[in-house]
Amino acid sequence: MKISAIELERLAIPLRKPIRTSVHDFTYIHTVLVRLRTDAGLTGMGWCFAFEASKAAALAALVEDLATIYQGRDPRAVRANFAAAWRDLNFLGHAGAAMMALSSLDTACWDLAAQAAELPLYRYLGGDSARVTAYASSGLWLNYSVDEVIAEAEAFYAQGHRAMKMRIGRPDFMTDIDRVSLVREAMGSDIELLVDVNQAWPESVAIRAGRLLEALDIFWLEEPVYYADLDGCARVTAALDMRVATGETSYGSASVKQHLDARAADVLMPDLQRMGGITEYLNAATLCAAYNQPVSSHLFTEASAHVLAAQPHALMLEHMEWWEELFENPLAVEEGQVVMSDRPGLGLTLSVKALTQFAA
Repeated sequence: MKISAIELERLAIPLRKPIRTSVHDFTYIHTVLVRLRTDAGLTGMGWCFAFEASKAAALAALVEDLATIYQGRDPRAVRANFAAAWRDLNFLGHAGAAMMALSSLDTACWDLAAQAAELPLYRYLGGDSARVTAYASSGLWLNYSVDEVIAEAEAFYAQGHRAMKMRIGRPDFMTDIDRVSLVREAMGSDIELLVDVNQAWPESVAIRAGRLLEALDIFWLEEPVYYADLDGCARVTAALDMRVATGETSYGSASVKQHLDARAADVLMPDLQRMGGITEYLNAATLCAAYNQPVSSHLFTEASAHVLAAQPHALMLEHMEWWEELFENPLAVEEGQVVMSDRPGLGLTLSVKALTQFAA
């Protein structure tokens, strides 16, 4: 079986309303969708994204360049294909947009390899259960009023979520504490509440605020300080009793190892596109297991669910709805767990209507 055609589509997926975090402000998910077609009639998919159309165009150019390496290759030789692309990226480096572009092709290859074996990807990777514990991450944003956050939390609960993430990181951290306290009071102890600072705090504030958040029974504190300050994050982690999570901004498994060596967090949460795809995500998960540390995920729910389902030390999957409308059969949520299809590969069917509607 050989890859006979590679198709790229650029999509602009609008959000229900603008989103703001301590570092981001955006209204669209500009996505580069990749489809690998084989001479055996199979089609695999992967995607990467940016928050601006111009940056998505740069990603698309890199994907198109890397696609020449995959053309004519057997997609079942996933790691060999990844190694060839990795060598090709030596000059650009194994970080940034180059890794994001690679992730879409690597994910599509894993999709094809599992399809060829007639197995859902999580089983192809050695997983047993089609269910993965998840938390809702598509709402509770920094620019929402407290009433809007509570209303959205209640909606997530009605949809089957039993854990959800709230964004914090305002200049006055006591405002964050007050907002989180009101949400905890409204939702009670029926949910696990996670908070994400998006790197907004200096180390001293992270420790002070973290101790106040611990009293509100927070499941984890995410990215409390600048992502590259591993020593600072390690000191925050050591000072707090609750979990500290980070790693979404790390590129490749080597960067994850640096976090593990520094004991920078209690939970590592690799991002599929910054890992460069499923191949390096699996390497990162293996490293976490070797360090006896749990692994989570960042975005890319539809693919990350398969990876985490194959990891005995997986903690929780980030459930983000950004790409749900692209598929005829989005993942279901039941009692706090994402339920995957038993169809081969990623098990997803693209919506022709959505592809037309969101074409950039």
